[in-house]
Amino acid sequence: MSKFIQFIAGAVCPSCKAQDTIAINTEDDLIYCVKCDFKENRPVLKEKNNQSINVINIDDFKASKS
Repeated sequence: MSKFIQFIAGAVCPSCKAQDTIAINTEDDLIYCVKCDFKENRPVLKEKNNQSINVINIDDFKASKS
């Protein structure tokens, strides 16, 4: 059975500058170029800060001003 290759559309290889040759191995998150020997690990996303957003009703805001 052949291995499934998932390409990243529009990506340009930082090594050989070829477009649409960057693929990702979904098993180990390895990003590589099929044209040259470029390889790197997929970047890890940083977790967002758990900051809350205060929602203010504009009518309540206007009422407190008067």
